[in-house]
Amino acid sequence: MEQNNVKTETQFEIGGRTYSFSCNGAVKIDCTPMPAQDGITLLRVRFEWKEEQIPEKISLFYRIPCVDLYTMWDPLKRTRDLDARWKSKSGQTESRLASGMPLKGLISRKGLNRYLLAVSDVKNPLCIKMGAHERFGTEDVTVEFFTMLCGPFRTYETILRIDERSISFDRAIIEARHWYDEIGYPSAYSPTLAKQPMYSTWYSLWQDVTAEQVLRECAEAVKYGMKTVIVDDGWQTDISGVIYGYCGDWKPTEKKFPDMRGMVDQLHAMGMKVMIWFPVPYMGYFSENYKRFEGYYLENRDASNCSVMDPRYKHVREFMVNTYVDAVKRWDLDGLKLDFIDRFVTNGQVKEGMDFFCVEDAVEQLLREIRGALTAINPDILIEFRQPYFGPVVGTYGNMMRVWDCPLDSVTNKNQSLNLRLISSDCAVHSDMIYWHWDDTAESVAVQLLGTLFSVPQISVRFAELNETHKTVLRRYLDFWNKHADTLMAQTLSVRLAENGYSYASAVKNGEKIALAMTRAAFELETEVKEGYLFNITDEESIVLRTEGEGKVAYEVYDCLGKQVGRRRAVRARLCEVTVPLGGMLKVTRM
Repeated sequence: MEQNNVKTETQFEIGGRTYSFSCNGAVKIDCTPMPAQDGITLLRVRFEWKEEQIPEKISLFYRIPCVDLYTMWDPLKRTRDLDARWKSKSGQTESRLASGMPLKGLISRKGLNRYLLAVSDVKNPLCIKMGAHERFGTEDVTVEFFTMLCGPFRTYETILRIDERSISFDRAIIEARHWYDEIGYPSAYSPTLAKQPMYSTWYSLWQDVTAEQVLRECAEAVKYGMKTVIVDDGWQTDISGVIYGYCGDWKPTEKKFPDMRGMVDQLHAMGMKVMIWFPVPYMGYFSENYKRFEGYYLENRDASNCSVMDPRYKHVREFMVNTYVDAVKRWDLDGLKLDFIDRFVTNGQVKEGMDFFCVEDAVEQLLREIRGALTAINPDILIEFRQPYFGPVVGTYGNMMRVWDCPLDSVTNKNQSLNLRLISSDCAVHSDMIYWHWDDTAESVAVQLLGTLFSVPQISVRFAELNETHKTVLRRYLDFWNKHADTLMAQTLSVRLAENGYSYASAVKNGEKIALAMTRAAFELETEVKEGYLFNITDEESIVLRTEGEGKVAYEVYDCLGKQVGRRRAVRARLCEVTVPLGGMLKVTRM
């Protein structure tokens, strides 16, 4: 299975572009164009070795002219720079089964797709790099295959999907995600409960969470229309300072949760479903089970007082699956928050007793076993995953996908919730837990909430610390969200100006349009729209209302507390200026 240390370079001229492959080792490389699909180029890449082996990294390089390229898009990055080719990691998108996805694009100044690359291999570790070449005026593209231990392979195939159509960049991204659906990675079924607001204990109660506190907060949360509580980290330990040191035994602490099933029963009685947090890979140094699995860890994480379990062993996977099945049955749970799946990373070692060589394959088997066992108990069971483990494979096993932790960061929560919406197909996308300081303004609270308008809200506050103004803003927001959820979660989502962290987002369904103005202070009411809502979180109160079609419209303006602050009947003008305060709402109705 060893390779000869021979430098291999192969070039292919396809469609006026040179695709250059390079690697160490003797490998036959082929790159063949497939029949085009509606202007999209498909290239089949194939590697073949003389014998089965662990592959070394193979690189594909080509150039595209930097013409009308303005910004870059990928599923995770917080910046949209056209990075220079020589920057180390700024322009690269890493992908493997449980982290990221192989999708990256370039966008024009007017928000049109100029180049979107998707790779069909969403399991094996690879990296896409795009960087501007200052000498040639090009955007240099590199795809690196096998960036971590994987295989072994005798042959390997993948497809490059290259979309250079001049269409809106958001539609190009959504269609690329649908392509993944078509080639075998459809999103898991998301039950209705996954698409309803939830309460999380993480930011509000942290590891100090107790059953008494959960019951107290949920008694209030249910009044605001929240349907599920996620009991996060802390239920398994009385000692918060050791981080994950007591993970692995999965026994509720007697001091804080003396009767877990009794607490769940009380929550069910008040109308709340219940999920519980498990950090899937972690086994704490101080747990009773730690010695049991010595020799079956991928790595130690001393800063967190835990080790990462190796899923390539059958008995390790069985332990995890049995743990979750037992918890769901014993405590009558409605779902699980399964955390840190991206921390399963190969250590480059292979040992006897493993039934999988590649960590990625073992993780998929683990997810398959977990989902199969849990849905056998309850077909509608909730399974939450989050960034960065959100790719097409992972998305077939979880039915809730959440923005990664970004406490108090309304900008990241907004941007990443929209990113996830574009690439998650029908999966229920959730915001990161929303909370705020008790002394903050009503308008600031409204901005935190409204930034996640097009994702399912997760709220994490202590209700006793909220003043009446904050409660009013929260109640108004959740009332609107629950009433208009069908439109907010519709697949018609459209976004603008990615380079600005999105300036505008909207969705239309059954004649209703809902929009969020973030930097773009305008609202269009197309002919087919009978009723429209615009929320304003820009730095301007002046909103331009544009209407299409015949007839007149009426509008009403509300501030962030829901108080009407303006109205006008029988507007005939196709353009008019409306004053909408920060965090406020404009409602427009055709007459």
